Amino acid sequence: MFSKNWYKALYIFSIILFILSLIFFIYSLANKKYSSEIISENKNIREEINLIEDKTRVITEDIDSLEIEFNIKSQEFYEKYGYQFESSKSDEIKRLKEEYANQNKAIVAEIKERLKAYGAYFESDIYEKDGYDKSVNDFLDLYSEENLDKHKNIYNELNIKAYVEELNGFAKSILKLNKNSKELDALVFYASIYSSNIYSYINDEKSSLSEIYADVNNLLFIYKEIERKGYKTGNLKSENLIYLNKFMEEKISSYYKNLGILKALEKSDKND
Repeated sequence: MFSKNWYKALYIFSIILFILSLIFFIYSLANKKYSSEIISENKNIREEINLIEDKTRVITEDIDSLEIEFNIKSQEFYEKYGYQFESSKSDEIKRLKEEYANQNKAIVAEIKERLKAYGAYFESDIYEKDGYDKSVNDFLDLYSEENLDKHKNIYNELNIKAYVEELNGFAKSILKLNKNSKELDALVFYASIYSSNIYSYINDEKSSLSEIYADVNNLLFIYKEIERKGYKTGNLKSENLIYLNKFMEEKISSYYKNLGILKALEKSDKND
């Protein structure tokens, strides 16, 4: 019973990891217009998915042979020690679950600490201005419209100027380095939509890691766009966000792999 469920757990883990990778792939695809790097990442994820599918097929083919080998080893263990080692399996599963859960807690803590180190990109009092949330919603609604011709002056319609005046934090840092520009005001306002989500997450508001990763990607795109248009960003260079993005990618990959293992272990534990 142990061997069958244990090796099936490997199979289940591979399927779960495949699904998680697929979800992550689709989520990245939805945000590809915000960052050219997403296109390359999606290609890599697609290759990983294909690799997982190949591994899954191999695991499926090997289960029967592993079952036989396990039974032989189990019998040898019983003959030598006088009891079946399956009896301690539930304790081992519990230990592994705690181990991977603790690893994920550590990953989340690392990500938060790294994001705090980049706080200059996220901190601002723009989020506290009256009507800010409504203007963000209006901005996103306008962005989703197919025909924007009916809006004669989106800048005034959203009252963006009111939100970028007398600010502190990242918005002030960028605006004071450049001449007054409605275009730059709009880009800073746009950046605040994603930085606000990250800022809230740093301050213990719940959010999924995939959403935070997408926000970092989008913010990276906006900062690159600000620089591409010739505006100064001072110490808030887009290059720094590239390093953050790379760190996030590695940590989130480990996080979801651990999550897949945890799901497989829970499934195996329930089957017994």
